[in-house]
Amino acid sequence: MDIECAVCLQSSIHPVKLPCRHIFCFLCVKGVTIQSRRCPICRREIPSNYLEHPNLVEVSDVEPDVNSVSEREEDQEATGGQGENSEAIAEDDHKWFYQGRDGWWEYDKRTAQELEHYHKKGDKSCELLIAGFLYSIDFEQMLQCRRNEPHRRRQIKRDLATNVADKKGVAGIRTNVSNPNSVDAVDTL
Repeated sequence: MDIECAVCLQSSIHPVKLPCRHIFCFLCVKGVTIQSRRCPICRREIPSNYLEHPNLVEVSDVEPDVNSVSEREEDQEATGGQGENSEAIAEDDHKWFYQGRDGWWEYDKRTAQELEHYHKKGDKSCELLIAGFLYSIDFEQMLQCRRNEPHRRRQIKRDLATNVADKKGVAGIRTNVSNPNSVDAVDTL
């Protein structure tokens, strides 16, 4: 089963269910919570501590089979028809990360595919919409910054997943063993 996010209008990545029972991508909810604190569909208030303890929807209930044709087609669309780039990420285990407090966060799958696409094309920079904010990505200096807040900068890197010992999680969702459902609400993009 595939759930479309009403914010980004794409398949939900790291889907979460709000108290009002609407489901969105975690990053979409993160952006909405930072900007308005209201559900984009019913306008109910999102609790102030929601990002600390999001209600993650089981991936097995949402994501289609990994080998499905439709998912491969979506990957090609997300990478601008460069399906080989998605396969290259899996083959060499390189991942994209952004620096947070005391460690590195892995980008979500969709953002990582876009980064990989622009990187492989040889672009020096690109702009991406992440959690409702437009970010400028500088591949030469390996930095990301909010387009309208250039002082908000973070280091980024492309590295083997096995080389990142201080990985905190994915896209703001902690993946440490002690509390797998906790989210670093302070460490926003």
